[in-house]
Amino acid sequence: MKNKLTLFIAFLILAAGVYGYYQLPAMIGQEGSSLVSFGVLAVAIIVSLAVAAISESGSALIEFSKGSRVELKKMVWPTKPETNQTTIIIMVMVVLISLFLWLIDITVFKVIYDLLLGVDS
Repeated sequence: MKNKLTLFIAFLILAAGVYGYYQLPAMIGQEGSSLVSFGVLAVAIIVSLAVAAISESGSALIEFSKGSRVELKKMVWPTKPETNQTTIIIMVMVVLISLFLWLIDITVFKVIYDLLLGVDS
């Protein structure tokens, strides 16, 4: 229950910031209001994220993000020649499969229109 209440409060803060962003220019006038409106929205987003971070779900998300970052550092990324070679292989395969499917399409078209329906294409 506490988790849902905390997330709801974070949502209300965010909603108030969005409301303030759109309504503040009408309240204070148009001069310099865009910077103030953006500031209100930015503060609302930061406070909303801070409130959400103290909830159980927010804490779990932060721990998951930390674990993901650690796992990402363990990854072995391909070298530039490996990446180039793989890209070329994929491009060649796409062209070959496209030609194969085009040939199947032409064959099926000829079979249906010429042989079965007797229509000259």
